[in-house]
Amino acid sequence: RREAVDSREAVDGLPRPGEPRPPVQADEATISRVLDVIERDVLPMTRERVPAGDKVFGAAILDDKNETVVAATNRETACPIYHGEIRCIEDWAALPAKPAAGDSLFVATHEPCCLCMSAIVWSGFNKCVFLFPYETTRDQGIPHDLDIMYELWRVPRYQRRNRYCATRDIASLVAALPPGPRRAALEQRAKDLMRTSISPRGSFSDASRGRGRRDVR
Repeated sequence: RREAVDSREAVDGLPRPGEPRPPVQADEATISRVLDVIERDVLPMTRERVPAGDKVFGAAILDDKNETVVAATNRETACPIYHGEIRCIEDWAALPAKPAAGDSLFVATHEPCCLCMSAIVWSGFNKCVFLFPYETTRDQGIPHDLDIMYELWRVPRYQRRNRYCATRDIASLVAALPPGPRRAALEQRAKDLMRTSISPRGSFSDASRGRGRRDVR
């Protein structure tokens, strides 16, 4: 069957899929650090911006020692394409000295939309982890990421592992750890952080629901 697909793609003039990058993997310390970054670096900025009309989506870039290089949050009130990931990349790009994108880990509170996923790839980042997958935000009443992807390209979602990058949700990273109390503690911490991210003092739940395409993210 694979040969038939490749033959069809060659006839259609489409390139064959490249070799996908290895799956994102993370040890206990890295996962804990990612949760720290979301909780301590990203969410405080998001809480500050939500009352001003911005959304709950944020991002950070970590170097190869898991130190925060930049962190950012959504600023759509300034520009409709200023999603948290876009602002994060912009701040990273402005640094006079910075780690290479390929040596860094891109962290997002929510699985990046097609705009942000493209920006991450074009910027050279090849590893991305996130707290909320599309399906979770869809079930919370925020279907725009999946809807736009389908309407534009008639695909249910992008390929999480492709020739340019690999992405993975934090829950699956935790699930890949050896069973035991440390894994259980990280599972609980991630769940608690998701609840906090959705509705700190009741504000995030309302702010995360867009009313149209310009309010998507």
